[in-house]
Amino acid sequence: MKPIVLFSFLISVSLNAQNCMISLEALDLLDYKYSSEQLGYKGPVKHVTGIHETQNEAGEFEIIHRVWGDHFLIDRLNFNEKGNLTTMYQEDSSGDTMVVIQIEYDAQDRISKIAEHEMNIWKKHEPFKGENWSSRTLEYSYKNQRIQSVLVIGQWQIGPYGDTCQVDYIYDGDLLTEQRVFSLRNGKTLLNTRRYSYSPKNSQLIKVVVGIDTSGKSTGTYQYNYGLNNSILASKVFTSSLDEDWDKEGKWYYDTQGNLKSYISGDTLADYWYCYKSFNHNQLNDVLSEYSNSEYDGRHHLNTTYTYIYDDKNNWTIQNKSIQYYIDFDDVTDRVDNYRTRRKITYYKL
Repeated sequence: MKPIVLFSFLISVSLNAQNCMISLEALDLLDYKYSSEQLGYKGPVKHVTGIHETQNEAGEFEIIHRVWGDHFLIDRLNFNEKGNLTTMYQEDSSGDTMVVIQIEYDAQDRISKIAEHEMNIWKKHEPFKGENWSSRTLEYSYKNQRIQSVLVIGQWQIGPYGDTCQVDYIYDGDLLTEQRVFSLRNGKTLLNTRRYSYSPKNSQLIKVVVGIDTSGKSTGTYQYNYGLNNSILASKVFTSSLDEDWDKEGKWYYDTQGNLKSYISGDTLADYWYCYKSFNHNQLNDVLSEYSNSEYDGRHHLNTTYTYIYDDKNNWTIQNKSIQYYIDFDDVTDRVDNYRTRRKITYYKL
């Protein structure tokens, strides 16, 4: 299965050329976004159907395959009355179900189990759970109101070869200080550790060291910086510890609402591999415009604009996206692609 399923489509706006940005680590997938609020919805959302369309040469919008990896064009999300996602289905342009996500909760409304199922797009379609489907699960255990461990089964890229793994959570008081990743193939064998550091003044997260192997060597470090009297995250910086890693450093900058304002990695003048992106948001924290300038498997330079139609809960029901290319792989410098996403949202009656 792909290392990211839920994150790729549940964010309110899919930003362009995300592959040029330093990507999430597999361990970040355990911090699963499951509430309607986390997913950007407002009000007592019950069900959401999202339909992703492309404008054809005749100027009409239709559900068609767009680019590599963009196979799932219809999303169906269901939430319980507590505002938590319970099931999600994705369909291709033919209406065949290709992805199924099921989430279970305990009596305290905490995630207890997540199951993701995906149909192999390169094989003949079969109904859910046929032999061309693959599955992976996360099972959460709690102690003293906190996550104690997560059992990781299937291809989450947490351990080698899809080994079943266990991630243990270590705390100092109320603060998470370590996540230890163990393979369960032959007993319980430590693979790597992630370590968290906090400010002694206000307990804000200031550093995360990732991928620490048993010899003590890490794959990189995140540093967190705060603004507005140290009350709001202003930026974070990733520095790689790997000599062969071209993504030596990545920087994220945020506005006062926590929205990503800009991102940069590499040097646009000195390096072949680089990525620069900037964003503007409206008062509802939806993206209005995006600028991208990157060199990643070919030159990529574009402007994207977004417009919206909202319902009375301030959830958008139509998103129009227009992408203006200035430099493209096929030497076309003035191409414009237009997309539209329509969402039908139903709500619980309070």
